Amino acid sequence: MSQFIQLPALLRLLRRGKVDFRYWGYVAQRLLFSLFVEPFRLYEKLRWGSRVDATELAAPPVFLLGMGRSGTTHLHYLFWQDPQFGFVTNYQANLHPVAMIGRGWLKKRIAASMPDTRPMDNVAITLDAPQEEELALVSITEHAAFHFASFPRSLPDIYDRYVTELGQNPEELAKWQSAYMDVLKKATLLNEGKQLVLKTPAHTGRVGLLTTMFPGAKYVFIVRNPYQVYQSMRNMYRMILPGQNFQDFEWNMIDNWILHAYDKLLNKYLEQRSLIPPEDLVEIRFEELDREPMLVMRRIYSQLQLGDFEKVAPQLQSYLDSLGSYRKNAFEFPDELINTVNKHWGFAFEAFGYEKMTTFTPDTEHPRSPPVAQEEIAN
Repeated sequence: MSQFIQLPALLRLLRRGKVDFRYWGYVAQRLLFSLFVEPFRLYEKLRWGSRVDATELAAPPVFLLGMGRSGTTHLHYLFWQDPQFGFVTNYQANLHPVAMIGRGWLKKRIAASMPDTRPMDNVAITLDAPQEEELALVSITEHAAFHFASFPRSLPDIYDRYVTELGQNPEELAKWQSAYMDVLKKATLLNEGKQLVLKTPAHTGRVGLLTTMFPGAKYVFIVRNPYQVYQSMRNMYRMILPGQNFQDFEWNMIDNWILHAYDKLLNKYLEQRSLIPPEDLVEIRFEELDREPMLVMRRIYSQLQLGDFEKVAPQLQSYLDSLGSYRKNAFEFPDELINTVNKHWGFAFEAFGYEKMTTFTPDTEHPRSPPVAQEEIAN
């Protein structure tokens, strides 16, 4: 949950979820901080509200889809090198309710206290780096999937409610859409009217809704070896959930939810991807992007008609060169994990062309995948 969640949303959230007794001290701190921020939020609403409401998106967004830990952040950072695009940044995602008035002193103060890398994967972070717009959403509405971090015992219901089942309740959908458009409009202002590139894994289960809300939008879907995704997701939540929650929970609950979420999210995508016009969708593998990033990005730009790739190629190559010392987390896969993934995510191996394992082999980090065909780039 965002530290800068606005007070009305926090109060509504607390009325809806059960807080365990031993967390009420932490909740009291959050309430006091939200109360402190409230005058600044109201001033921002008074000063900027009408301009935000009147803002139009420069163009339909480019949506980056895929289950978390599938390489979506790496793909997002590659697009970040292109100055023609705008992004919801770490700054906006964390300070959305006061993002317009806090661009000076507050931004500098927050930047000074930030870590250099993300705890779960050592990816470098700055306030200006791109971030999931879902993290900005949690600061302005109780109708957001990521509130499961505060109420983990509500899984999988709260996640399904605002992801694969979003739209079943028309009133909640309208509130979600209003909050989401507020995030995108403010991002458009902060990025001086540029076309937005947006990355939120939850959108992978909202394709039908997105195609209705944003006709003409472009989509890049990225998939990764399921064994790596499961192990990486488990590792990530063990690092980021403690300290966010208002409830006690067991880790096996989170592991079971990861299995559930992947199944629901990816099957929903497979069900709805035909709603995207073929010329507006590119599907890639993380392994391809990791092995031949320039080749894959060239294909994306060409198929989605995102402009002259040669103009951005030098910036992309420079960024890739700067990653020379970066090392991805390395995992081993015990037989129990392999059997679990095979049992619950078996559909993904056939759908996305990965080979099932029966036991761990060291080359799992670089599973075989077909090369990117040259004719695909020409198209």
